[in-house]
Amino acid sequence: REVFCEGSEPQPRGEHAHCADAFQIPLATEVFRRARAQRLNRQKNLGFALMCVLIAFILLGCAYFNPFQFHIIKGTDDWSNRVSQLSFIFSLIIFALFVNLMCLLNICYRQRNLG
Repeated sequence: REVFCEGSEPQPRGEHAHCADAFQIPLATEVFRRARAQRLNRQKNLGFALMCVLIAFILLGCAYFNPFQFHIIKGTDDWSNRVSQLSFIFSLIIFALFVNLMCLLNICYRQRNLG
């Protein structure tokens, strides 16, 4: 049985040879808008999840540092050490919350201008 005929050898294309058009699927702008809206929605959900985690860290920090115990040890060296640790940790978490809130506002602004 013959698989290839004698005249079916590959030949280089000449200048006048017919080239097949590239396969393209025309996409409406609505497809791109929907994809961008889905991406912004995923980013917004991630931002809200990060905010919940940071708030949980603040609550865990309050439980760890126990603010009621500060009144008992007030005026000692341990008090000043714990207050400096508390202020450092909480300032980092509050700064991260602020940056996260700004990113969420930016995402919501871009989502609003999309439509």
